Amino acid sequence: MARPRKWFANLLVVSGLILGLTVITGTAQAANWFKLRGTEPGGTAHTLQVWGFLQPTWAKDFSDPISGAVGGFAPANGSMQVPGTIPPDRTERESFYMRRARIGIRGTMLPINNDIDYFILTEWGQNGITRSDGGAKLLDASVTLNQLSRGIDDDGLANLGARLRIGQFLFSQTSQALSQSTPGRRVHIFMPEATFAHAIGRYATDNGVHNWPEDETGANGARDVGIELFDWVEFKDPIFGGGGPLEFTYSLGLGNGDAIGELDRDGNYRQYYWLSLAKLFDKTRGSRRHDMMIYGWYQKGDILFNNDIDDDGLLDNVPGPLGGDLRAGNIAADPVSPGNRVVKNGNERDIEQEYYGIGFEYFDKPFDNLGQIRFEAEWQKQKGLTFDGARTPDVNQNNALGGFDSILYDTDGENEGWHVDVGYDIHQHLGLKNRTTINLRYDEFTRNDGNSIGPNGINAREVEFKTWTTTAEYFFHKKARATLTYQFRDFDADARDGGFKTNGNAVLGNIDDRLGLQLTFIYKNVLLR
Repeated sequence: MARPRKWFANLLVVSGLILGLTVITGTAQAANWFKLRGTEPGGTAHTLQVWGFLQPTWAKDFSDPISGAVGGFAPANGSMQVPGTIPPDRTERESFYMRRARIGIRGTMLPINNDIDYFILTEWGQNGITRSDGGAKLLDASVTLNQLSRGIDDDGLANLGARLRIGQFLFSQTSQALSQSTPGRRVHIFMPEATFAHAIGRYATDNGVHNWPEDETGANGARDVGIELFDWVEFKDPIFGGGGPLEFTYSLGLGNGDAIGELDRDGNYRQYYWLSLAKLFDKTRGSRRHDMMIYGWYQKGDILFNNDIDDDGLLDNVPGPLGGDLRAGNIAADPVSPGNRVVKNGNERDIEQEYYGIGFEYFDKPFDNLGQIRFEAEWQKQKGLTFDGARTPDVNQNNALGGFDSILYDTDGENEGWHVDVGYDIHQHLGLKNRTTINLRYDEFTRNDGNSIGPNGINAREVEFKTWTTTAEYFFHKKARATLTYQFRDFDADARDGGFKTNGNAVLGNIDDRLGLQLTFIYKNVLLR
């Protein structure tokens, strides 16, 4: 099976460096998310700013039920696959729902101290974060201390210093994860079940394999609880000359490495790192500033995992024919999940996880008579314990048949993915009254890449996801828009062996396209003193 991931990664590095060294004039959206989410603009005299957004959504999935399954998995024929259903309940293929409804406050702690900023954001919508009980969740609650930031120099450029952010917030990882809570940034409306962003945002749990979807609360929304040291510095551009300055940003973080609202459940902390270099083309600000950026990120940490929670001597994440026990006892005996709780019966052990990636982003209006152009590309890799997904959403159906509808985990898995995302602003020069954009994105993601289990090295887990996403946006106002998205999905388990390939494709081969319409309403700048 042809796999362009390795050459793409090399091409991304080379092309990013070439662009970074050769583009002379301002020519996708590369905002500084550490600045936007962690600090307030200098000189802003407010103590409380209410903000947020609503995203009512309609989606229709054209997938067909599972068919062609054989052996112990045959009873799954006729049931629905998880990626073929509408989140978060996973019971329908077509529905209206409130995908995101977020309310937040942010500001500077005047008159206490002009160097202390805070950021709070809550989620009230219907998504993986609120799925466990349907109630609102606290996404972000952090304080940033700016006393060591060192201010602005005589040329109006930011000096390099250090800012300290403490609390629960988006730690440095994929650029998509950093930007996903900003409605002015993302244009695609679907939950990323089959992308690298989903894998990194779902911590594996050991609450038993019967935990989808009612009990499982492992979604972290790319958040963690901990501390982060970050800052950025601007300096005159010796390469391009014109436009704005160059901007270097760094971030070093340490967090619990667990789901939203959880304590450090296993005594292991997670490390986060980020480096980026951006060219600012002008003085635009915010999530749509005109710039170009190359970046790299890395995170690492151990996670405590129990692969035999019923202590029967059989690995819980290995199919029965290979000497494992996917059922892990029975439903009544399985631990009830309060989150990412670890069952400590002597079988638990620490497993290292590593995530890293590099990317390039660009957003500008290179020609006066044309619209704005956005381009972004990122390559990502993950090693270690892998969240392996659920094959069907009904945990109570046919559990006695080997747990085919269970969530699986792979303690030695590897994930690898990349995406390219291109957007174009077509308003004005084509006679449109309001801003209208078209977008095209391609995702490729291999889960459990090359992984084999059992004494004979059987490949029972590898999956290839390929997704094309086309999107059109129409802006009624800069804070109100409609987004129409159509998604083409091609998933397969062709790399697996024997019956694992047959049954894998029985699930994946019937996953089809998806259509969605979403309205976005942003409210902000409601100043309360």
